[in-house]
Amino acid sequence: MTVSARAGRPLWIPEDLAGNCCATPWSSKGYRRGHRWMARRIAESALRWTDGGALALVVDASSCTQGLLREVPDALEGELAEAFAGIEILDSIAWVHDKLLAELTIEARLASVQVHPPCAAAHLGLTDRLAAIAAALAEEVILPLSPTCCATAGDRGMLHPELPAAAMRPAVEELAAASPSACICSNRTCEIGLTEATGRSFGSFVLELEALTRPANLRPA
Repeated sequence: MTVSARAGRPLWIPEDLAGNCCATPWSSKGYRRGHRWMARRIAESALRWTDGGALALVVDASSCTQGLLREVPDALEGELAEAFAGIEILDSIAWVHDKLLAELTIEARLASVQVHPPCAAAHLGLTDRLAAIAAALAEEVILPLSPTCCATAGDRGMLHPELPAAAMRPAVEELAAASPSACICSNRTCEIGLTEATGRSFGSFVLELEALTRPANLRPA
């Protein structure tokens, strides 16, 4: 919200956000009735929040964006499906790259940044835009030659940490000599799994952007 406000495009968080979900946790576990129920709930809520599609809906977790764009529509019917299709749903990568970046001033760039494009960002065609944001943040962008799924898969990696550990082993070995100033991603659960599997602290690219665009009076001494 702070970064968006600095770029002259303020966001707001709905007061009744609690209890709403992109419905992906249900579909990924095969709970089809639960998925249909939550899909209807989030569709109705999104229509209310966006004033029937007059406003865009910005989502700050790429897997949730994918769920809203690719899975929720298939669970809707009739007028609700038609109305939901009229909402512009933007992942935070697209929002920052397309709407904010040109309006922000980055005073001092990082030396290097390691990027992990989550699976959902790749499926949505957003990997290049995430890399472009990283290039605006740092002098050097470090990207594994063969980026792979981190295998966190929502809560799966928390229940079975050996999965992300195994999935990320090739990238860990490839980038062992790298010393990035920051490690970024666009999905919180992926960031948790990546941190545990690699021993490096992964966080949202938006947090780095916020720090690098702070006015002089807000920067740490």
